Amino acid sequence: MEAINAIFDGSGFVPMGPIPVKGRYEVVITFTKPADAEYSKRQRMLEHFGAWDDDDVEAMCQIVEERANFSAGRPTHDFS
Repeated sequence: MEAINAIFDGSGFVPMGPIPVKGRYEVVITFTKPADAEYSKRQRMLEHFGAWDDDDVEAMCQIVEERANFSAGRPTHDFS
């Protein structure tokens, strides 16, 4: 049995990493929690999985988490 994380985008499933099997498989789908914005940012970054090694991915995830509230409390500007 193999397990991977994925995001349900409302119409399909987007794997969070490589799929470790080939061919057709029976699967068990468990909806664990709603995906938050930070999780989605991580997913977009991980779509490039394979371009970086595990240490690179971990470092990037840490940077995203550390900067999650970088602009909190700062004035925003509407340039439209």
